[in-house]
Amino acid sequence: VPRTPAAWADLWDPALMGKITMLDDPAEVLGACLKKLGYSLNSVDEHELDAARAEAIRQKPLLRAYINAEVKPQLIAGDVWAAQLWNGDAYQAIAENAELKFCFPAEGCALYLDSAVILRRAPDKEAAYRWIDFLLRPDVGASIARATLFATPNAKARQLLEAGLRQSPDLYPPPQRLAKSEWFAELSPEGQLLRDRIWTEIKAA
Repeated sequence: VPRTPAAWADLWDPALMGKITMLDDPAEVLGACLKKLGYSLNSVDEHELDAARAEAIRQKPLLRAYINAEVKPQLIAGDVWAAQLWNGDAYQAIAENAELKFCFPAEGCALYLDSAVILRRAPDKEAAYRWIDFLLRPDVGASIARATLFATPNAKARQLLEAGLRQSPDLYPPPQRLAKSEWFAELSPEGQLLRDRIWTEIKAA
């Protein structure tokens, strides 16, 4: 790339035309656009969301695709130069091509986690509890982290990881790198409908 991306605005660089991908996820794309403009990714303000929609539509001619983790082979091969991607997926690509780098956008980004839950009407809750207990074992958590190259929230499991994984600032960023990042808030039905409409308009533009 002409220069290493460090902010969301870098994914609007005309020099990267046809080499950029964004996640095929309305919350993530709108969140990135809102962050680029200095707004909260949880904004429900119609004017701010309209501005975010305009940013996404302005970016579309530069994009190769809206795509999720399936973009990894294209990154590894060098067909995609810059991608919005979850850090664990990015780390998997980096493991295949050491020339790739990951960055947290200066404006902040969305925080995420994957959870194991038990449904209220689960037919065998005892088995479900045993499964979650198994996942919480430090050795199992460490094995999952090694296999997926995603961070583990289990402190004892992290201690079992090799230094390169355990100390990775991309997987376990220091607090200051995430100071401007946010968790997604639950949307009201009206807020979800508004964002769904905006996403449809972006995809159709």
